[in-house]
Amino acid sequence: MACRLAEFSEGLKKQSPTAQSIQALFPKLEVFKFLLSEDYELIEPYRFRYQYEAGKYVLKEGTHGAYMFFIVDGEAEVSQLVKENKVFIAKLGTGRSLGEMSLLDGKARSASVKAISDLTLIVLKRKDFQRLLADHPQTASRVVIGIASLLSASLRDTTRVFSEQTLSLC
Repeated sequence: MACRLAEFSEGLKKQSPTAQSIQALFPKLEVFKFLLSEDYELIEPYRFRYQYEAGKYVLKEGTHGAYMFFIVDGEAEVSQLVKENKVFIAKLGTGRSLGEMSLLDGKARSASVKAISDLTLIVLKRKDFQRLLADHPQTASRVVIGIASLLSASLRDTTRVFSEQTLSLC
């Protein structure tokens, strides 16, 4: 566990505790577009804000998935190891999220994410998400709809890229 926490905190710049400043960031995030304004205050105790320095890893492929991150400011690069080669998957910026699959299924990370620039993130731990589900099921269901919407968009993009690459081989 200490190893996981050390890995999570690598690149950590600072934690900003003010609830009002975090709530002001929610509308910037795609995953929260389904929330009602009253939901922001309800979910506040389940989230916190972190900042990562450029060049630091936020997630590493194959590690335990106990967090989901929402990019409030900055850019990150998603990559995956394929036959020992690092393959670029995507560049993500403000409004995008990371780690949504691990938040839902608790499985290991499927890719690595590195900060291209300084990143401001909102973090949701899996155990806090489970508490949100128990404490405020309607609010949590709107978060799940947001996550499902993002996963659907990602799957559509992946399918499009795969189809384009497959057709280019013909």
